[in-house]
Amino acid sequence: MIRVTLNIILLFLASSLIPLGSFILPAYKIKRMPKLNSRDRLLANLISGGVIYFIDDKLFFVYVGFFLLLEGIYYLFERTSIKTFDRILISTTITTAVGYLLMRTFIGTPDDLITIMEGMYREYLSLDQTMITTMMGYIKRHLLFIMFTYLLVINYFTYFILKGKEYRKWDISYLWVLVYIVTFFIDKTLKIDNFYVKNLYSISTLIYVIYGVKVLYSMFRKKIKWRVYGKILAIVTACFFPIGIFILGVMNSFGIIKIKNRRK
Repeated sequence: MIRVTLNIILLFLASSLIPLGSFILPAYKIKRMPKLNSRDRLLANLISGGVIYFIDDKLFFVYVGFFLLLEGIYYLFERTSIKTFDRILISTTITTAVGYLLMRTFIGTPDDLITIMEGMYREYLSLDQTMITTMMGYIKRHLLFIMFTYLLVINYFTYFILKGKEYRKWDISYLWVLVYIVTFFIDKTLKIDNFYVKNLYSISTLIYVIYGVKVLYSMFRKKIKWRVYGKILAIVTACFFPIGIFILGVMNSFGIIKIKNRRK
């Protein structure tokens, strides 16, 4: 139990330094915690949470509001028949909402965040002011999309580590396309300039592009034995033809395209 607790603390601190590696902590906890009895699991969480709170109370809220939340959602989904991609997307949506609320609580409005980030870029990076202004403008307009993308990567790789052997069987509900249709209509047809609508439109597009990459990879795997080559080829194709990959993902979610998973 002591070793697991120490590893939780170290992995959390490492994730603070290397954010894109944050998926290692929930994957580790979900794999290791069930091997402990109820008392040891409780103690491991209490001690690790207490140490993190002692280090920094804001980090403690990140630990609870993201890592413990992600872990709890994972266990909750294990009792359901919800499709894997839907689990990833729902978990990402919830953690993004919580992350946004934490930002509003401890930092302030998106404008306050941009002000802090702009000051950090000026102090630590030798960048042209025009470039900084352009970057900050993009972040301000697409803040929710950026947060969702980052957390989607974390959730995606958490599930990939835990359920990677079933990767080609991962599916998604067609209902996500409703978010795309509604936001597309409001943004592109009604021309309503709304921060949340624009971000949701970008998020719903991203969802089906990523799912389309998975579908294309499954198609390539029927012909290509080398997995890495198949994945790289699917990603490169998505970079050059994102609209086509988006349509492929949507069509597969409706069951228009059927892919037989013969190879393990």
